[in-house]
Amino acid sequence: MLMRCVSFFVDELLWMMTWGWYQLALGIVFTWFMFILMGRMRLISALILTLGSYAFAIVTYFGFVSCLLINFFQWKFIGGGEPNVYNALDASLLLGGILSVMQALFYCIINYWRPFFITHFFILSLICNLLAAFCASYFIKLTF
Repeated sequence: MLMRCVSFFVDELLWMMTWGWYQLALGIVFTWFMFILMGRMRLISALILTLGSYAFAIVTYFGFVSCLLINFFQWKFIGGGEPNVYNALDASLLLGGILSVMQALFYCIINYWRPFFITHFFILSLICNLLAAFCASYFIKLTF
């Protein structure tokens, strides 16, 4: 069971590093606009919060998977095992959920220096990440 969880997180990291760039770019744009419109933030502060949350989410997730799961558990790929294949929409939605959770952690950290409504911004980033997942999976299906 533990190795299936490790394999899931590694698969999502590989998805983020390959096809997930479409989703990350769209998510940054969508989140920035939502922070401006729904979060009532200024352009530059919304851009800094958006880029900071995505950078934190990507670095934290990459560090979590590569350092803890791969090095600590000594995870190795063994061919011929049970395949964990997701379609583009499922992989994108799961990645969007993972990024949203990591961004919520970033919002909790930032809340110490600048108080704001964490749940409001978490819900906005979750909606934007899921919308970006739908759009990215649609564009990926168009290319193949």
